[in-house]
Amino acid sequence: MPPSDPAGNMPRLAAVVPMKPPRESKSRLSDELTEDERISLSMNLLRIVLAATSASNLGRVLVLGGDADVQQLAKDAGAEWTADSDRGLNEELSAAFDDLASNGWSSMYIPADLPMITPEDIDSAITASRDGRLLAMCPAARDGGTNGLIIPSDSDFRPALGRDSFARHRKAALTAGLPFATCDALGFSIDLDTIDDLLACERIEPGFRERMLTNRGDKTP
Repeated sequence: MPPSDPAGNMPRLAAVVPMKPPRESKSRLSDELTEDERISLSMNLLRIVLAATSASNLGRVLVLGGDADVQQLAKDAGAEWTADSDRGLNEELSAAFDDLASNGWSSMYIPADLPMITPEDIDSAITASRDGRLLAMCPAARDGGTNGLIIPSDSDFRPALGRDSFARHRKAALTAGLPFATCDALGFSIDLDTIDDLLACERIEPGFRERMLTNRGDKTP
């Protein structure tokens, strides 16, 4: 995806997709999956997310962190890539959002582990945010988290991700008197961290587990 759209058809809205090195990802599944399976799962989930972002109305997509394999996958998907500084998720995202805002770009946080995300889900969030001009939040179905967050370029609102972050984000916006929208798209509600999440995805999409635990990286049986 190009860094900007000369025709002006896309909003100046950039997605930031934070990513750990795959060998460090999905540690909560270490009792259920081998290291190779966890690596395949992490990379295949990132492929799903990048496929959705590349077909959406986002103006830019930036993968933040990971390793050389993540960097190559981002390049192959038409996304940008940058290393992180190991400062923790919220600080890394805030720094990336600050940099984007300084160049007139609104920012969208998208996790790298949304197994059911679609371009339509992303576009629904973009529409809710009025093309990045309004704060918008996408709640997770489990743990009260936030699985999508759009912040306008002229706002100093910043992520406070973690358990119950959706309630904290709402409270912070209300306290600051900031108008915001909520997007309840299915693809943002489901993230994959536990064996129960994996089994739930298998029920929704039979064959999901086998596909995700191999290196094929596609969604076809």
